[in-house]
Formats: sequence, structure tokens, C-alpha cells
Amino acid sequence: MADRSKANPTPSTVKKLFAYSGNQCAMPDCKNSLVHKSGAMVGKIAHICAASRGGARYDNNMTDEQRRNIKNLFLVCGICHDIIDDKDNEDEYPADLLRGYKKTHEERFKKAERQLIEQFVDTTQATQPTYPQNLKGLAKALNVVEMEDCPDDVESIRCFIDKLKELPLTQREFAYRLSERMYRRKVDELPIEDVLNAFQISEKKLKEHMRVIENHNLGCVDEGRKMDGYTVQIYDRSAYTVNPFIEIIEYCESSSYSKDDFLYDLNFVLYDETD
Repeated sequence: MADRSKANPTPSTVKKLFAYSGNQCAMPDCKNSLVHKSGAMVGKIAHICAASRGGARYDNNMTDEQRRNIKNLFLVCGICHDIIDDKDNEDEYPADLLRGYKKTHEERFKKAERQLIEQFVDTTQATQPTYPQNLKGLAKALNVVEMEDCPDDVESIRCFIDKLKELPLTQREFAYRLSERMYRRKVDELPIEDVLNAFQISEKKLKEHMRVIENHNLGCVDEGRKMDGYTVQIYDRSAYTVNPFIEIIEYCESSSYSKDDFLYDLNFVLYDETD
């Protein structure tokens, strides 16, 4: 018999689930709260794919780590939990449908939650990173076989994570969006005029963002690389000629993960996994 405890979510995951729940059941049209006004916990953590064999939507190909990952969990009231957890109702509540319910519900509260946190505490400390060990998933996604189990690559990415975790959320997003544009245009830097026009921001605001990014040693506005003016750059990781934000972009494109898993949840152990 499988050890269900191995698929139980970590305390950190539980905190995130409640932060993104809005204290409401995630099932559409259900208005039940997760915490009663008396303080009693009436909500339940539901596995989209069951934690153990014989449960609803059990996926034999998933690892215990994947079963307890936040992507496989969402919060519902006790009534809805018992309904969707019933094997007899499995066809009515397939995994993809529940993933859609989770995404729609949590997106309503994630942005508001982050904005609320930003008003009062250092948001960079709200989430602590998980670090990769072997880069098996990233090596497969990028088709760079020698990256797997390479100590230098692992250490280089860990150094990037340590910088990223201290970067404020607004500048994380901005650095990522700059890298997206570089990726689409197949360039490693952008003329400052291109950035100003593409993102519809003032030169003052651009330089404010880039000062923060440069302070964290992740990029800069450089005057010397182009004869015709300033360019905006995102630094490659360590001695490697690769933009680490573009690595995130490429990995998300080839997997089921989203940029939020890395930019905000700092869940870089996902680089070890393969779908």
C-alpha cells in the first residue's frame, strides 16, 4: 500500500494555497467559506490527481513530489471535496477540468494578495526558493545533454536564484518581460528607444527599474556597447552566455509550468523534473 503521507503538502505549500484561496471554495458557483466565522477549519485540501492508488484521478506516472506539489492541489469546502473525491464522480470531474477551476479561482486572488503584501512587508521574503540538484528537466528542455548533473551549471543557477530571490517583484516581472522581448527578437540586448516605445514607459521609469536590477547584479543600461546610443541588458548567468530569464521562458514553453512557478514561487527544483 502506498504511503499517503509522502504525498501530503508541505507547510509552505499549505500557506500558499490559503493565500491564493480568498477564503472561498474554488469550485464554481460555490460560495462556502474555508474558515468558519468561529475560526473552525471547514475547508479541505483536494488532490486533483489522487494522493494514493485507488483514489479519484490517480495518475500512476506521477511521483509523490508531484502529487503534493501546489499545481496538483487546491482548496475547496468539505462538501465539494467529498463530491469530487468520490470515484463514482470521476468522469464528471476530470483532472483538466479541476485544473481549470483552480487556475480561474486562484488568479482572482494572487495579484491582490501580492499587492496587499507589498504594502506592509518585504515581499522578497514571502517565499523562499527551492534549488535544483541535477537539472535533468532543464537539460532535456534545452536539448543540452551535458547540463544534466553538471556541478558548474547547478552552481551557476543557484547563484542566479540567490540574486533573484532578493529582487523586488516589480523588477522581477520587468526583467522577465525584457527577456521575453529579447527572446522573440533573437538578440541579447535592446536599444533604449525600443524599450521605451515597446513598454510605453518614460526614460525616468526605465532607469528606475534598471537601477534596481543593476543593484542586484542582474542587468544594466549600458552606454558603451552600441555606437548609436544606450542599450538595456540582462546579464548572463555566471560565466555562461545564457540569459537565465530566457532559460525560464524556454523551460515553460516545453513543460506544463508557468513563469509564476519560478519568478514568484521560486520553485526551481522543477528544473530537475521531466514531464
